[in-house]
Amino acid sequence: MNIQDIIIRILLAIFIGGAIGFNRERENVSAGFRTHALVCLGATIAALIQVELAQLALNEITTTKALSGAIKVNDGRFIGQVVSGIGFLGAGTIIKTKGSVRGLTTAASIWSVACIGIAIGMGFYRVSILGGISIIIVLVVLKKIEEKYITKASTIKLKVKYISKQEAVREIQESIQGYQVKVEGIEVISDDECIYTLKKSKLVGISEIISILSENKNIIMVTKLDITS
Repeated sequence: MNIQDIIIRILLAIFIGGAIGFNRERENVSAGFRTHALVCLGATIAALIQVELAQLALNEITTTKALSGAIKVNDGRFIGQVVSGIGFLGAGTIIKTKGSVRGLTTAASIWSVACIGIAIGMGFYRVSILGGISIIIVLVVLKKIEEKYITKASTIKLKVKYISKQEAVREIQESIQGYQVKVEGIEVISDDECIYTLKKSKLVGISEIISILSENKNIIMVTKLDITS
């Protein structure tokens, strides 16, 4: 394998991994652009090592016929360790809180990016490019379909009593981040109370949202209101 092939595969790994990671970065997840690019690049390097080892063994056998029975190369063993090992990194992106599990999609995308990296390193360009496009389609297009038909959002209103308005607004925004909850509006009632209009996914329960917000020290009480209030 010449240096040009190696450079092309490395650049392709960074591009495809980065493109997939860019989508996760926009979703404000912990593993984003650089993480996915590095995972894809690392898997590509591992596959390149495997290819180089196989080529080295083949050259030795060709040069010395006596070694043909002594040298054996398992093309799948080294790569298999990469695929299984990447699961530990993916597991680090999964967060379980109060019965809610987040990060599964990111974990799956990291594992998929590693597989793409292996395909690139092995020189399977069609598989890697089509696979990368397919992953992006799943993350972007299927997400829109899921939001529209499966996890259609509903609107709720919560009365929030707090100590400091400025701190409460910041803490609420940080608390709901990553929970498929969006702030639609804020209506100030008094110096220490306001009504939040939130749009949430069907996958997130109202009691869970109230529990999350109530954990903030600056928030005194959270009460659900009827949508007509």
